[in-house]
Amino acid sequence: MKENTHKEPKQKPSGRAPKERVTNRLPKTLVREAWLKSKEKAISATRTRSDSDYASAQEMEEYAVQQGEGHLEDGALFALRKTGTVAKDRFTRKNEPDEPPQDDPMYGDAPEPGEKKATAHENSGSDPQATAKTEQKRRTAQKQSRDVKARQQRLKKFTRGVRGVDRDQKQLRTAANAARKEKQARQAAQRTQKTIYRAQQAARESAEAAKKVVAVIRSAIRHLLAALQSLVAALIAGGWVTVFVILLICLIALVAGSAYGIFFAAESPDENAISVQEAVELLTEEYRDRLEEIENSTEYDRQEIESNDGSYAIAWQDVLAVFASQTAGDANGAAVAYLDEDNVDRLRTVLWDMNELDWRTERQTREVEQTNDEGEAENTTITETVLIIELTHHTPEEMRETYHFTDRQNEYLTLLSGEDTATLWGELLGGFVQGSGELMTPGMDTVFADGALQWPLPVAGTITSPQGYRTDPITGEISYHSGTDIAVPEGTPILAAADGTVTIANATDSWGGSYGYYVKIDHSGGLTTLYAHCSSICVTAGQQVDAGQIIAYVGHTGRATGSHLHWEIRQNGTEITSGA
Repeated sequence: MKENTHKEPKQKPSGRAPKERVTNRLPKTLVREAWLKSKEKAISATRTRSDSDYASAQEMEEYAVQQGEGHLEDGALFALRKTGTVAKDRFTRKNEPDEPPQDDPMYGDAPEPGEKKATAHENSGSDPQATAKTEQKRRTAQKQSRDVKARQQRLKKFTRGVRGVDRDQKQLRTAANAARKEKQARQAAQRTQKTIYRAQQAARESAEAAKKVVAVIRSAIRHLLAALQSLVAALIAGGWVTVFVILLICLIALVAGSAYGIFFAAESPDENAISVQEAVELLTEEYRDRLEEIENSTEYDRQEIESNDGSYAIAWQDVLAVFASQTAGDANGAAVAYLDEDNVDRLRTVLWDMNELDWRTERQTREVEQTNDEGEAENTTITETVLIIELTHHTPEEMRETYHFTDRQNEYLTLLSGEDTATLWGELLGGFVQGSGELMTPGMDTVFADGALQWPLPVAGTITSPQGYRTDPITGEISYHSGTDIAVPEGTPILAAADGTVTIANATDSWGGSYGYYVKIDHSGGLTTLYAHCSSICVTAGQQVDAGQIIAYVGHTGRATGSHLHWEIRQNGTEITSGA
């Protein structure tokens, strides 16, 4: 049995600072380990998210930084807890005898190969407590040694991971920069493309406008050349009537490119353009929709219309005259021989500037004649809520000032709004026909308004709705009817009920404030008559008519369910029954 010899621990050379024990570095190592672990988790989370949720490298980088910061905070808390544990262990060892184990290479020489290891009993003698204490220290030192080696290995591993994180972050930043540059290039390309598109669109619009103008000019030149050739031939042949017709054609061709071209818009050279009739119908429908919105916005018992000029219709002849003069007479004006979307928009603006709509409601009390249960007529006082539609019509003269017309525009407007153009506008829009002024015998001998008026038709007809309260044939509700409805076939002549002067002859507005095409005659003494829902009229405003003269023809324009004549009689503005 070998002699038990106790080996002293190795001593460090003098003059050198003592090597710091591993336990002193442990908290710092744990912090770094936690930091590296958080970075590794951030990388893993970033790679996972980059395949699904994130669409750009910049977003991936931002997410990695956020995750790394969160994990680093968790690691710092963990390191603090471990620091407290290590400090406690160090305090315990400081108060114990500092006797390092003999077989740990870090604190003493290990036994030589083949040499029998000294037992705790041999080193400590026969004291069991000392032996157990020594054995416990040896095991603790071995465990600490293994932990240190394992941490060193993990440190190397995570150091490589940190380098990988740095590479990944650099790649992410590079990819983000590339994405930003690509996005900027794409936006620049889009802006360039939009600019090119707008330029192309402007070029197309200019080309289309030029094409339309060229078409009108070519048409005028074609007519002019043909007229010149025919004029020469006619002069040779001596046909003066033909010469007159040819000169008229030349005049038409020349005026087609001016404001007078509005009269030729029904036959535009552009197949995509719309006619004046179509444009007027479209805008009239918009006007009528606005009236219906007002009617549906409130509850009322009866409706009335008030107008500053006594007319319930749109004076389309005035609207078209202002539109054509403004558009064609402007220095940069457009031709009106065709109506495209731009011209329709201009026409819409003029329409609403010249025809303002407003409304109000008021309570009115009136005496009405009703039949009681015994069948006797008696007067009853009723109170009603009346919806009053207020129409404000502006004249062409007012629009001169509103639009600040130039001399050329004023000249056009004066010519287009003259009284002699009324039949042209009516024929253009389909509401006027030339009449012969024929006088016809009334279909009934019944007289009205104390014998001042006669039956307004050459046939008896059937009274389908008298003046007064009735069930509305369209809404089915009880409402006031301001005239007498007489059912007769469409096209039946309508006769003037007495001599008088035509004050309103609406041949341009097929809605006419629900009256359609209608005529109003002043018979003097405050007595007036109105003839509504006509298919066409054959008189103009200011014309003198005789009793029995044909003034219009029966139709169903405006608010009507079938062909009939709506006839109103008013004395000083108040309706009176047709049997009075």
